[in-house]
Parts: sequence; structure tokens; C-alpha cells
Amino acid sequence: MKALDAAIRTAWLFVAWWALAEGEAAAVAFGLGAVPLIALLSWRLFPPGARRPRVLATFAFGGYFLVGSVAAGVDVARRLLSPRLPISPGYMSYKTSLPAGSPRWLLANTLSLLPGTLSVTLRGPEIELHCLDTTAEVHDAVARAEEHIARMFPL
Repeated sequence: MKALDAAIRTAWLFVAWWALAEGEAAAVAFGLGAVPLIALLSWRLFPPGARRPRVLATFAFGGYFLVGSVAAGVDVARRLLSPRLPISPGYMSYKTSLPAGSPRWLLANTLSLLPGTLSVTLRGPEIELHCLDTTAEVHDAVARAEEHIARMFPL
């Protein structure tokens, strides 16, 4: 099973490489040598865990993430373009109930990719976030992201 896992990870990394290289032949050819090395390094740094994401929940998470990204981006733009500039930046801590490993890493990285929040540190179950607006319902938004990620993994 490990060989299959390695092949799948390498294939996904190559697809990502191809997309980032926009299909340019020279970059794709370089990727044929670089991607296996990247896959080996990723395997050493992030070995596969016992928890594998559920396929349908992963697609649902993708939809949630796309809608959330657009909505949060519009909200950030509205705030920054407003003459009153209704922001109150600062830090907040959030204690996640997700288990260590992929679920926590996915939550921390998801929050960094959504406009208005940035994961600063992840220590155990505690995530420290820098928020564009600490007066908003950031805690609820983080909890919703955590719920979506929890559905992806058989917890």
C-alpha cells in the first residue's frame, strides 16, 4: 500500500507542477526530475497518516473553501475601500479539537488562505491567528472551517 500511496502523492505533485508551469514543455520536463525528489522530501517531512480524507467530504470542503474565499475577499475589499476603514486588527487564539497531523495542518493552512486571517503559530491544539478584524465573528468562522475539515477525516 505504501508504493500506491507514494505513486498517488507523486502524481498529485506532478499535476500541481504542471499547473504551476502552465504546461510549458521545458518546465514540465524539469518537473520529471524534480517532482520525485519533492515527493521523497514530502514523504519524509509528512508521512502518510492513518486518517485519509473522505472523497465526497473533500469535494464539499472545496466548495466551502471557494465560496468562503470569495465572500471573505469581498468583505476585506469592502472594509479597505470604506472611508471609515472598519477594521480592528489583532491576534486571537483558537483551541481546535482536531487531532494532530493532517487535520490540524489543513485547518491552519486553510485559515491562512482565507482573507482576513493568518495562522501565526500552531502549538499542540492551539492556533494563534492574526485577524484583520477581531471584533467580527472570527471565532465562529474558524469553528465552521474546523467542522468542514472534521467531516473530511474519519474522526
